Amino acid sequence: MGLVAPDEEFDWAARYEGTLRTVPLAAGALGIVGVLVNRLVSGIAPVVDASSAQSRADVLVIGLSAVLVLTGLQWLSLKPKPLVAVEPDAEYVSYIDSQLPEEAKAELQWLWRALRFATRCRGVVAFHKGRCIMHCGMAAPGTVPGSATVGPIGAAAMKSGSGNYLANLILFPGRVEFTEYLPENTQGILVQPIGEDGLLVCGTDTQRGFGRLDQAWIAAIAEKLDIALRETEGCFERVKAE
Repeated sequence: MGLVAPDEEFDWAARYEGTLRTVPLAAGALGIVGVLVNRLVSGIAPVVDASSAQSRADVLVIGLSAVLVLTGLQWLSLKPKPLVAVEPDAEYVSYIDSQLPEEAKAELQWLWRALRFATRCRGVVAFHKGRCIMHCGMAAPGTVPGSATVGPIGAAAMKSGSGNYLANLILFPGRVEFTEYLPENTQGILVQPIGEDGLLVCGTDTQRGFGRLDQAWIAAIAEKLDIALRETEGCFERVKAE
């Protein structure tokens, strides 16, 4: 799965980002002050003498310190763009294939609750053996629940057995396969295979809305759903034959 900026729970640099941004500025200022204090304490003349090794070393230190100060100022001026949720241009649906066994229905209902309350997932679509068995949350206006189909990106994820995270959906020309059944302004998509025969598509209203913990959680949910569907496989096949 594609990854975005590290979650704070995993990366100490992300937790202390503000402090680390000030390190070059502090180091540069300390270097300049150190040179001045050294010249005062040592009794060295304040005038730079090109023939003096000490003066040449001081000039070098001041130059390096100035670079650090400028770097620190630049780092402090760079502010990460905050994550802003957009209002989806969506209808909201709650569709689970009525022909599924009750155990599978209950599993899909739990899946939607787990995603809705634990992540920034605002819409989820599940496919199994070529059919849409679930569509809950946001949907493209006019979408008929249960009519969604797997597109090329989803098919590639199923074939490879690994997920695919489109953190900023608007940048991907292939997004049309998702906007056929999810809102046009869906900000991000996470595609996660469900075993060998299924696919989970999660949409979010925020760019980079799924962190690494979210991705791991969705992968675990997909594995759990795969087990539940395989356990009811006999009933599922009989219903499909009908």
